[in-house]
Amino acid sequence: MVSLPFFAGPEHAPFALGDGPRRALLIHGFPGTPAEMRPLGELLGAAGWRAHGLLLPGMGSEIARLGEMRRRAWIDAARRAWQATLREDPVALLAGNSMGAAIALHLAAEAPPGRLVLAAPFWHIGALGSLLPLAKHVVRTIAPFSRANFGDPALRAELLRLAPGIDLDDVATQLEIRTRLRLPTAVLDEVRLLGAAAYREAARVLSPTLVLQGTDDRVVRRADTRRLLVRLAGPVVYHEFTAGHELVLLSGPAAEGAAQAVRAFVTPLQTGQPLAQKQ
Repeated sequence: MVSLPFFAGPEHAPFALGDGPRRALLIHGFPGTPAEMRPLGELLGAAGWRAHGLLLPGMGSEIARLGEMRRRAWIDAARRAWQATLREDPVALLAGNSMGAAIALHLAAEAPPGRLVLAAPFWHIGALGSLLPLAKHVVRTIAPFSRANFGDPALRAELLRLAPGIDLDDVATQLEIRTRLRLPTAVLDEVRLLGAAAYREAARVLSPTLVLQGTDDRVVRRADTRRLLVRLAGPVVYHEFTAGHELVLLSGPAAEGAAQAVRAFVTPLQTGQPLAQKQ
């Protein structure tokens, strides 16, 4: 794996924020860490929740093991955390971002939360998905940054978020990112299979659900998210914001609108008010 200090900071570790009586479990995406869920955890903590952000196996500090991971390991780890959460609060809140939303759909179908929050909910990998079952046996890894434009402000911000302090103008660093930062295709196929199964499970999800989608998201397209909305069996509140895939970070122009949507959605769970209809 790469020698660059990706996911080395303490912000990438699991967290528990807030000391309120209600409980929430937050599940990050692929190949992310609890850091992406921390702003949501802080929001919930300030609103009277105890929010737990878990780290999925093979990610963050365990990124060297990513190639060993299969979807069952991610689901099982999240299930254990969710069962522990429900023992403390039978109507706890469950939230997932991107692939974490797919995992949350699996859990919500098995053991319904009091409220479910899905941010940029991944379930469909696009045209690449049809190639992965064969490609994973031929092309073992791909280099997602092989043609990276290190002058792109958005890319620089993302890389610096994952590895604060690296010199993105250093030629050796750029070369390492281009050539040694690789994703196993077998793991990408596990992500594909996880998403496809989550779409099927959505028909069994009866919990009130908040879905947040960025209009400029190039990873999870809003057309796919709108298809998922129809699939969900319970009452749904849906919001689109002018944002990309980083929406759950609650940063940028969409931050306040997204935060307001979350606050409005979780308040009835604290007060006992029902969410009676799809919106």
